[in-house]
Amino acid sequence: MTTNCCDISIESLIPDKLYLDKNIYRSKVKSREKYKWKVVYKYSDILISSDSYIKDRVEKPLREIYKLLEFCIEKDPSFLKSLSPVRIKSYFPEIIKKMCEKSAIFNVGPMATVAGAVCEYLAANLNKYCSQLIIENGGDVYIKSKRDINVGVYLKNKYFKDRINLKIKGGNTPYGLCSSSGSFGHSLSLGKSDLVVVLAESTISADGAATAVANSISSHADISKAINHYKKVNDIEGILIVKDSKIGLWGSLELIE
Repeated sequence: MTTNCCDISIESLIPDKLYLDKNIYRSKVKSREKYKWKVVYKYSDILISSDSYIKDRVEKPLREIYKLLEFCIEKDPSFLKSLSPVRIKSYFPEIIKKMCEKSAIFNVGPMATVAGAVCEYLAANLNKYCSQLIIENGGDVYIKSKRDINVGVYLKNKYFKDRINLKIKGGNTPYGLCSSSGSFGHSLSLGKSDLVVVLAESTISADGAATAVANSISSHADISKAINHYKKVNDIEGILIVKDSKIGLWGSLELIE
């Protein structure tokens, strides 16, 4: 059943049918939650899984975060287009300030963290209504779970195509798990990585870090250097880098069959 609220589409999903389309830039989060929805609004195409029925609570915060973003873009057009950090303005809402703070850490533009920010804003408004919550937004995932979560990451690489599966241990969440690639996907990357995945305490941090790490990869020789550099950032919990036939893995990410 699909509910259209003006220009928002919220579709209830049958669990077994959730991850059939592997041609989109999307992580496959294997979740056993009772409720699942696909939410489409403007530039967002979101999957939400929860142990509680929260469908009616999604529309308001999703509209809010877009209004906040559009307000800042109108007031300061550099916010949208800058590939480097943007100075925080006094009139920026808190979520926008956080985007600027985190993007500055990784020396990227604030919009490099926008998918993670949408996840985090939704989570902040939904968390109190559920104990299990997964929000996936175009390859960037917010995870709150007491159980271990398995995530399959999409990869256009002849050595590892459709074979990268990760385990996130439950109990220590919430975490953000974000992806970037220099070889496919809709997001801008200045590097040549096949895939970068970052696990962090904040989905905004994970999103900015994934972009920065991917920007730093030109060959497999860059993998160790990138991991050694970015693992020192406080809230980064795990890094996966794939370039050609080489994989680099660090932290609280576990490769599984």
